[in-house]
Amino acid sequence: DDDDPDAAKIKTNFLRMTILFAINHGCTVSCLDLANARLGSIGVWQSGILYASYTLSALCGASYVVTKYGARNSLVLGMGMGASYVTSFFLCSLIADEGYGVSRLLHQCLSISTAIVGGVGSSILWVSQG
Repeated sequence: DDDDPDAAKIKTNFLRMTILFAINHGCTVSCLDLANARLGSIGVWQSGILYASYTLSALCGASYVVTKYGARNSLVLGMGMGASYVTSFFLCSLIADEGYGVSRLLHQCLSISTAIVGGVGSSILWVSQG
């Protein structure tokens, strides 16, 4: 029934989640596609580590997180962790282009640590969607 306020709220929440999920996924996949071209060997390592952490955490812990915190909270957590990967990709691209006096070791640590966080977040997001 279109006059039911609960149905309208559910539909609005569903559409909001769908749009936010699509934006999050699009940004993450775009960064994965650009990593090799923009960051060179660091980008290749970053992508590989993201996929490895995604796979391991999907097999060994994402279900526990979703069970413990619930689907909605896990969706928010997973999207936030995925957004940290996208943000770090932006920062790593700036460092690769401009340098900003940042050492290569710090650049690698930023890339790899946020790839791990992004991979774990993506697995939580994948499991929490049901």
